[in-house]
Amino acid sequence: MLQRTSESTNAPFTLFQREGTRNWSMRYSLGGRQIKKSLKTANYDTALQRANEIYHEQKYRHKQGLSLIQHPFCEVAEEFIEKVCAEAERDERSHYHPTFWPPIIRRFPIAYFEDKAIDLITTADVERYLEWRKTYWTTGPGSKIEKIRCKREDGRVFSRAAPRKVAALTTMKGEMVIIRELFRQASRWGYCKPLELPTVGARKKPDNRRPGFKPEEYEKLVAKSIERINEHHTKLKVIKAKDGRVWTQRAVTEGIRADRIRLHAYIELMANSGLRPTEAKNLTWADISLFRETRHLPLYQQDARLAVHGKSKHGNAVPLYGALSALGMLWDLFVYDMGREPQDGDPVFADEKGNRILSFKKSLNALLIAAGLERDNRGVRRTSYSFRHFYISQMLANNVSVHHVARNTRTSLAMIDKHYAQVNTEQIKDFLRPGQENYANEPVLLDDETYDEIKLLEKRIEELKRGSKDGSTAQQIVKRYQGKRAG
Repeated sequence: MLQRTSESTNAPFTLFQREGTRNWSMRYSLGGRQIKKSLKTANYDTALQRANEIYHEQKYRHKQGLSLIQHPFCEVAEEFIEKVCAEAERDERSHYHPTFWPPIIRRFPIAYFEDKAIDLITTADVERYLEWRKTYWTTGPGSKIEKIRCKREDGRVFSRAAPRKVAALTTMKGEMVIIRELFRQASRWGYCKPLELPTVGARKKPDNRRPGFKPEEYEKLVAKSIERINEHHTKLKVIKAKDGRVWTQRAVTEGIRADRIRLHAYIELMANSGLRPTEAKNLTWADISLFRETRHLPLYQQDARLAVHGKSKHGNAVPLYGALSALGMLWDLFVYDMGREPQDGDPVFADEKGNRILSFKKSLNALLIAAGLERDNRGVRRTSYSFRHFYISQMLANNVSVHHVARNTRTSLAMIDKHYAQVNTEQIKDFLRPGQENYANEPVLLDDETYDEIKLLEKRIEELKRGSKDGSTAQQIVKRYQGKRAG
C-alpha cells in the first residue's frame, strides 16, 4: 500500500492507494473512530482537494452532533418502522400504527426519496413530494396500478381497486403526521438536523361570484335614480366649499334628464329580465313581441317576450312584469326624440338621435357612486352584470326551479352555481323551516272556561294513571259536557 500525506505535517488525514487500484483513498480520525473513504480518482491533486472537502464537512457534522455516516432515507424509514412495531408491542403507542403506517411509508415517501441521504432532504424537497403524492393515483406511478393489497387490524388481507382520485386534504394531513414523526426520530438519532416541514392546507378557493345587489340595496339604487331624474332644473348651480371657495357647475339639463331616464329604464329592464349587457345592447324592437299590441292596455294586461341574441347564443326570455314599465319609458322617449314610433330595426336602447347606445358604464358608475353602492361587501366593483346576478338570485330566493331559471337566462346549472347563485338565507328562511309557518305567530290566549276544561281533563288523566277510584272528577267532566249539549 502506497501511503502519502499532504505537504503539511499537521494534515488531519492521510492519503493512500490500495493494492490493485490507482485510485486514492483517505483515512482520518474523528469522534473517537477511524474512518476510511475512497476518493474515486487517480489524480493526486484532485484527491487532495476532495479529501479536504470531505474532512471539513465531516468535522462540521461532528460539531453539529450529526452522524459521521450519511444514512439513506429508505434505511432510516425501515428502522423507524421497526421502532414503531416494537413500541406497539410494549403498548407505548396505538396498535393500529404497525398495521397502517408501514404500507404508507413504503408506498409513498420511500418510493419518492429512495436512497437519498436523509440529511440532504430539505423543506423544498418535501414540498415537491407533497405535489407528487397528491396526484400519485391519477397521473403518478399509482396510475399504472390496478389493484392494491390491504390488511385489516384483525389480520385479514384483501385486494381492492386502486383509487383514481387526487389525495384528499384529510389524507395528506394524516400522512404528514407520520412523515413529521419519522424526521423527528431521525433527528434524535443524529441522522439529520431538525427539519421544518411544510404544513398541508387547502388554498382558499377564489370567490368567482359576480357582485349583485341585496333587495334593499336594489331599492336604494332605484330610489336614488328617481331622485336624480327629479333634480331641480337650472342652467348653472352655485357650489360653495367649506374653505370659502365658490364656483358654478352645469346642473341638470333636459338632455341629461333624458339620459338618466334611459339609464333608469335600463336598470329596470335588466333587473327584471336577467339579460346580459351584450344581449341588451343588441335588442331591437323587432325582438320584442306582444308589447306593441298591448302597450295601450292597462298595465296589468300588458305583456312582452324577448328574443335575445349575444355571446354566440340565441334564445327567448320571459321577463318579469316590472320590465314592462321600462319598455314603456323607452318607447315614449323614442317617440319624443324622433317624432315617430319605433320601427322593427330600431334599437331598444337608443340615444336622442336614434343611434344604438353601446354602453351605460359611465352613467351607471356615476349612479352607483351617488348611491354608495359602487362595490359589494367583498370590495368587488359592481357592473351591468350585477343586475343579471340580482335577477337570478331573486328567482332562486322565490323558489323558482333552478332548471327554469337556467333556461330563461340561457346558461347552465354549473354557471349559476359558480357565478350567480348568491342567495341570502334571510330571503329563503320560510323555505328552510317547512311546517313551522305559524311558530312565530303570536299565541292565542284561551278564555277562562276553556282553560278550566283543559285543567280538569289533565287532572282526570293523572287519576287514571294512579289507578284512583274517585269518580268526582269524571262526574264534573260529564256534567260540563251535558251542560254544553243542553245549551
